Amino acid sequence: MGLIEQYFIEPIYDPAGAYNLVNTTVYAIIAIVALFGIYKLIQKLNIHIDNKFFYAIFPFIILGSSLRVFVDSEIYKISFWTVSPGIYILTAAIFLSAFLLSFLIEKYTKIEYWKSSIAIGAGILILHFSLVASRLELTNLVYGAAMLGLAAGISFLLYFVFKLTKFTSGIKNFLPFQAHMLDAATTFIAVDFLGAIEKHPIPALSSAFLGTAAIMFPLKLLVLIPLVYYLNKEFEDKNLVNYFIIAVAVLGFAEGIRNLLTVIIT
Repeated sequence: MGLIEQYFIEPIYDPAGAYNLVNTTVYAIIAIVALFGIYKLIQKLNIHIDNKFFYAIFPFIILGSSLRVFVDSEIYKISFWTVSPGIYILTAAIFLSAFLLSFLIEKYTKIEYWKSSIAIGAGILILHFSLVASRLELTNLVYGAAMLGLAAGISFLLYFVFKLTKFTSGIKNFLPFQAHMLDAATTFIAVDFLGAIEKHPIPALSSAFLGTAAIMFPLKLLVLIPLVYYLNKEFEDKNLVNYFIIAVAVLGFAEGIRNLLTVIIT
């Protein structure tokens, strides 16, 4: 019971030390199991995984990221459901509910599921932000613009390099790089210029050792390049490949959007 309290319960109420090697490993295992479970559901529904599937998810990425930002800003109270891993479970449950509803709408009206999912997600976001609008204040917009500009610039550079080397084919394969360059750019500027603290163990150690969070860019590429290559080469089920590539992208966008909102919203 002491270990559970030390590694899982106490970090919930300690934002500065929310992640450690133990809970990060356990959360990663749970996430992988959940990903396979969701994929089995998608298989049963005979959903083709493509860019439209990512569009259907995107509003809910913003929802999950903004929920955590509002908790960090003390707009919402800290609880199991508003920090990791509860916030991921909550967001996933909301998305799956909207996804299944969208699937039913397509079945009976012929309106494509991704369009309904975007509409439902947008409606939830409008309600979500309207409830806290009076307590929000925009700050550090210059730094926010710098984050987006840096992420876009590096993404464009990578796109042309990959195109020349024929490393990836199709927008789906490039999504993880766009997503994680946003995460890297927001982390770099927040840590190096705004005094933010990196909470994840490995990036935190790397940044501390080198004295800069710019290490996030090569670290991301060292993981993403072999991962995307391996997924496309070793798996014949392209639907499964697309699903995991989008899952990797979702992780990057979730962290990047959270970092961006943390900087520009108080």
